[in-house]
Amino acid sequence: MTKSSNRKRTAKSRNILFFLWGAFFLVFCSALFALFRTFWGDNIDFETKEPNQSFEKNIDSVNVSKLSNVEDKDNKLIRSDEQFFKVEANSRLYSSYSGKRLNIAFVGLDSRLGSSYNHADANHIISILWDIGKIEIISVPRDTPADAGFHDSTGQNKLTVVRASRGRTAYLEELRKITELEKIHYYVELGFSQVVGLLEFLGFKDSKSTLQVLRARKGIFADDFQRTYNQAQFIRQMILKHYNDINGGFLSELAIRGGLELVSTNLTYDIVNSIIKRLNMFSFPRGPNDVVISLQPQMNMKFKVLDFSSSKSLDSIIDKLEQYNKRNNETESIVIDVYSKLNNVLVSAEKDTSKFPKRAILKLQTYFDQKAWLQIEELDRREEIRTRFEKCLVASFLKINEPSKALKVKETLRLEREFLNLKKTKL
Repeated sequence: MTKSSNRKRTAKSRNILFFLWGAFFLVFCSALFALFRTFWGDNIDFETKEPNQSFEKNIDSVNVSKLSNVEDKDNKLIRSDEQFFKVEANSRLYSSYSGKRLNIAFVGLDSRLGSSYNHADANHIISILWDIGKIEIISVPRDTPADAGFHDSTGQNKLTVVRASRGRTAYLEELRKITELEKIHYYVELGFSQVVGLLEFLGFKDSKSTLQVLRARKGIFADDFQRTYNQAQFIRQMILKHYNDINGGFLSELAIRGGLELVSTNLTYDIVNSIIKRLNMFSFPRGPNDVVISLQPQMNMKFKVLDFSSSKSLDSIIDKLEQYNKRNNETESIVIDVYSKLNNVLVSAEKDTSKFPKRAILKLQTYFDQKAWLQIEELDRREEIRTRFEKCLVASFLKINEPSKALKVKETLRLEREFLNLKKTKL
């Protein structure tokens, strides 16, 4: 064999060796990068836009100054029905923000007890501005035009109807279009019963009356636009008042886990914890300017600002609403005895548990998902119904050999009980 051919083979072997080492190096770097993101990265698929350096330079000097003008008024929390001011909620205060956003749809469902036909009665997006540690609440009135799948002549093409007629996925897409966001990452849905439980946790002594205030769109609340703003203002005030309740410690972990079990959501404890850690990096909330409200579509209106964080102020609002309802005969025409209704459903389901467990589950599942027993004001009767739901569903799931679902029922109700008991504890 010639020296020339040996040199060629040696060169070829060296090239192959270099190639293998290069491939190994790329694989190693990729694995290291993935490991880095797992432990130190956000691991969240954010909405991002192209960097806007001028915004980043001027955010503190320009936009926060603009927000301060709004919030200084906002924090007066007007208590007189005659006092108004023009709120900057009509425009997107962070429309030029170019950093990462984490968007969470916060949706209040309106459905009959035991029915899964859900209208979206409250439509809000909690948009976390990841790069500056602030929150923008983007709120949309329920009757905003949207594709609900009906002929235009029906008058049913509204955002509220989309959730009922086309389901959650289509609803979230319509909400995204209206708010002009690139993506809605997560959702939180809660119905009447779940809101009652959440209000109890937050310490409201009359949760049902508080909920009626948030749903009202007549009388002192004028219309659906004011109602939408009231709901957004309520969310804003509760975030500012109770953020530290979920920020650190054993009880805060229990509050998060219990709260997630109370509602319908695709959020997890780890994701919520990541959000809290990120906001803490900016010492959130540094002040009232850290949570702002925007209404979409944009409208030129004046809004009344109500104080929901003060029990004295809230009692006055509830009293005014009740007086208006009495004067105008606006009281509910049909009053449901929730205890009797749920008791009748349980009596029927309990008879099916032994021989027809699937039928028993079918009878109870929607009520269970709604947490319907939370509408029972008497706590002893509420616990009685909740315990019977638990026993009947657990027995039925075990009967059809689905122990994981039986365990999920027990775990859900355990966390719910502990979550609501936290209201008696100073977090």
